[in-house]
Order: sequence, then structure tokens, then C-alpha cells
Amino acid sequence: MPAAAVAADCCTPVVPTLDDDATGRLARIAKALGDPTRLRIVDVVRAADEPVCQCELLPLFAISQPALSKHLKVLVQAGVLDARRSGTWTYYSPPPAGCRS
Repeated sequence: MPAAAVAADCCTPVVPTLDDDATGRLARIAKALGDPTRLRIVDVVRAADEPVCQCELLPLFAISQPALSKHLKVLVQAGVLDARRSGTWTYYSPPPAGCRS
């Protein structure tokens, strides 16, 4: 008996549940969270009681201000964090409905 016939008789067909848009969105989130510094940034922001200013984050990490800005930009673009400007400052918080992109 051919292998295809055996598989069809004994196995339940497996069908992917994610479409191209969903897989692309999840891949962007996974890539954004794939950096240890970004994971730590998300941990700090998630644990805070209120939105966190970039100026509060900078002393927590041994990186330059431009490097921190780049990490925050990646997280915001992936939908992992929300950013809100107030004057010259930007405040970061988790998105209200979880990760989105």
C-alpha cells in the first residue's frame, strides 16, 4: 500500500490555523522580543503602575540614548508597546489589548 494511502487512512488531516497576515504579525512580535535588552525593557514597562518615560529607562540599561530609542522604536512598531508623546517626552506602556501590529 502506498504511504500516502496509509497516512490518509490513519491520520486526521492537519490544517494550519494562521493566515499570512497573522504569521507576519507574530513574526514581527517574536523578532522584537528576540533581543534580551528589549525583553528587559518590556518587563520594566509592564511592571510599572503608569506609563514610563524614556528618561526613566535610560539609567536602567548600560546602553546609549540612541540605542535605547532604537529598541523602543522596534517594540512600538511591532505593537509590543504603545508610545504617547507629552511635550518633549515620550511615555511607554503596554498596549491596552495586548500585543498588536
